Amino acid sequence: MSNEAEAARAKLDSLSGSARRMLDYVALLEEEARYAVIRHMARATEEDMVVDLREVVEAGIVSAVAGQPNTYEFVDPAALAIVMDEIGEARLPKLRARAEAARKRVRGGPG
Repeated sequence: MSNEAEAARAKLDSLSGSARRMLDYVALLEEEARYAVIRHMARATEEDMVVDLREVVEAGIVSAVAGQPNTYEFVDPAALAIVMDEIGEARLPKLRARAEAARKRVRGGPG
């Protein structure tokens, strides 16, 4: 494992379970990782979302996207690779469907 991957693994291992799950959603949403969509996927309270977002931002894994309010992206490519690997092929279709349903709810369409 490279030094970058080891550092990313240490960051990921330090997170709470709910913050770690949030990273799954941010990874799947890619450029559409907006707060409202993440919240629909997470089915979390406003307070819990703020706590989890603060945790992943302070860990240096995710940051707010400049010029796009309430939108987040991975800043650590090694962490993104680990998260995607851990999601795995078996969970990927279910999480993608959940992401699409969350996008539709946020847009106000049927979902």
